[in-house]
Amino acid sequence: MGPKIKRWSSAKKAEIVLALIRGTKQLIDVCRENDLKQSEVEKWKEAFLSGGEQTLKIKTVDRGEEEIKELRAKVGELTLELDARKKLAALTESKKRSF
Repeated sequence: MGPKIKRWSSAKKAEIVLALIRGTKQLIDVCRENDLKQSEVEKWKEAFLSGGEQTLKIKTVDRGEEEIKELRAKVGELTLELDARKKLAALTESKKRSF
């Protein structure tokens, strides 16, 4: 039988990474306690921080999408108004010709 492979849940990884970020534990201590390589824990930390950055970006994108919806609605309103004005102008022009 080969070496036993440990699988870490995302919740446990997050707990470890947050302990490092908060400064309640040191990297070397976490690695010793959990029989982990420093490079592995550092990858978890980078992934965690990257995910946090993406989460913050999503909020910005959501705001942008909301603005796009509002602008599309305004374009729709203006298009309807322009079409109505064109029809009115065409009707007015045809009445002038008929007189």
